[in-house]
Amino acid sequence: MRPEAPVRLVCFPYAGGATSIYARWPAALGPEVEVAALALPGRERRLGEPAAVDVERIAEAVAATADRPYALFGHSMGGLLAFEVVRWLRRSGAELPLHLFVSGCPRPDLPRGDDIFDGLSALPDDAMLQRLVRGGGLPAFVLDEPELLELVLPVCRADFGWLDAYDCGDEPPVPVPITAFVGNEDASARPEDAAGWAAHTTGPFARHVLPGGHFFLDDNLDAISRAVRAGIGSPVA
Repeated sequence: MRPEAPVRLVCFPYAGGATSIYARWPAALGPEVEVAALALPGRERRLGEPAAVDVERIAEAVAATADRPYALFGHSMGGLLAFEVVRWLRRSGAELPLHLFVSGCPRPDLPRGDDIFDGLSALPDDAMLQRLVRGGGLPAFVLDEPELLELVLPVCRADFGWLDAYDCGDEPPVPVPITAFVGNEDASARPEDAAGWAAHTTGPFARHVLPGGHFFLDDNLDAISRAVRAGIGSPVA
């Protein structure tokens, strides 16, 4: 934690993910940015809670801790979730973030189709897990660890259930700048689909196409951190 940092970056995980995916971010972003990785119910320190994705509760928690300027970052499902949090905050009259960063996430109004991560919540456990492994969203060794599977399955069911039921609806664009990051080899969030985020903001929009597939964060952390610092007005090293 960096209580002295002038800006906080709240980071949302991808489906089935945890706060550990942002473990390297505090060092990459430097002392001017406090990285607050969001722990969803059913995992890590909230392991005793039923796995669930509740936009209202998440948004309320974000608003309650907005003691300084802040921005939101979300990868894949986390991007959609962060976007819905911004819309909830606007409806409630709460203070909005400085910037919304979405990563590996196609525009929110794009119909879900035949992507490898679509429709997972309707599959039996084995089929869902096998497809997650093929898509790179789950390490193969987890399939041979019954105790790990007992933890992973409820989280995946909750996350992909929320994704499969997601409906962007019809709301005006948000008055928050949006930056979209996308991998040039990502079949789940193609560069042209990520460009569609421009229609969902009345502020500036930028898109960064980076090398890699769907899980490109670690390999491009330097470029992402520079763009994040620039987007929130923090000095770029």
